[in-house]
Amino acid sequence: MKKHLSTLLVVVLCLALTACGSKKDSPASVAQKWCDLNAKAYKAADGSAREAAEATRKKFEKDMEQKYDKAFMKEVETEVEKCEDASEGR
Repeated sequence: MKKHLSTLLVVVLCLALTACGSKKDSPASVAQKWCDLNAKAYKAADGSAREAAEATRKKFEKDMEQKYDKAFMKEVETEVEKCEDASEGR
């Protein structure tokens, strides 16, 4: 139980720090945040931690799709392709 709370706390802290940033995001920075979240989801050992990490990643995806236009998101997809395999340990 304590492990689950600490994992959730880390995820919430990461999101809070991301939300507090005042600089404008670049496609590379958004892609790197996604790859970091993907790595956490991929490396999570048990089901509940993995589900929490995947939910956080999906929320991040949804937030970014609402925040940015399609052209920007296309650039993000290009950047994600560069780091996706590494985030999954390939």
